[in-house]
Amino acid sequence: APVEALARIPEDLSDVEAAPLLCAGITTFNALRKSGAGAGDVVAILGIGGLGHLGVQYANKMGFETVAIARGKDKEALAKKLGARHYIDSRDQNVAEALKRLGGAKIILATVTSGKAMSATIGGLTIDGKLIMVGASEEPVEVPIVQFIMGRHSVQGWPSGTSSDSQDTLAFSVMTDIKPMIEEYPLERAAEAYGRMMSGEARFRVVLKVS
Repeated sequence: APVEALARIPEDLSDVEAAPLLCAGITTFNALRKSGAGAGDVVAILGIGGLGHLGVQYANKMGFETVAIARGKDKEALAKKLGARHYIDSRDQNVAEALKRLGGAKIILATVTSGKAMSATIGGLTIDGKLIMVGASEEPVEVPIVQFIMGRHSVQGWPSGTSSDSQDTLAFSVMTDIKPMIEEYPLERAAEAYGRMMSGEARFRVVLKVS
């Protein structure tokens, strides 16, 4: 890697813990800190997976009123443990209406890969609210034009960041005790690890350890 792409890993963070933070971590951290949201604003994280479980932690530690959105009541306990103040089960609740009851979301960070799920949240944005997409979906996202005009809403994509952003992510994670949930495998079990990741069974990031 070119020297300008390198990031120093803090001594308080293991290599295994740092690895997911340099991908999913920097993406969610950067998207949230540059979102324009302030302390106390309602910020919703759509999805509690590889990206989302870190997004919930970062949103909480940044002082946002954090809302986790996922499918099923079984994920509520985990969402609360990660730092969510509110949980919305998209299976049995209208997500947009639930967000409105909380005053509307300043930011919705979409970490899922479902365009339909993203579209279902848009009605829950507050004035000047923003949907930030970090989950790559092949499905289109439907935007209600009149609502966007009247609410001054916006949609934004966010990829990742620079090496400096990587170091900021690692430093913030150490300072606030944010850690990824990982499954560690030796290199010789790479095929098995890859299978768990692609099937969605892994919680939530798979790290290959080279002895």
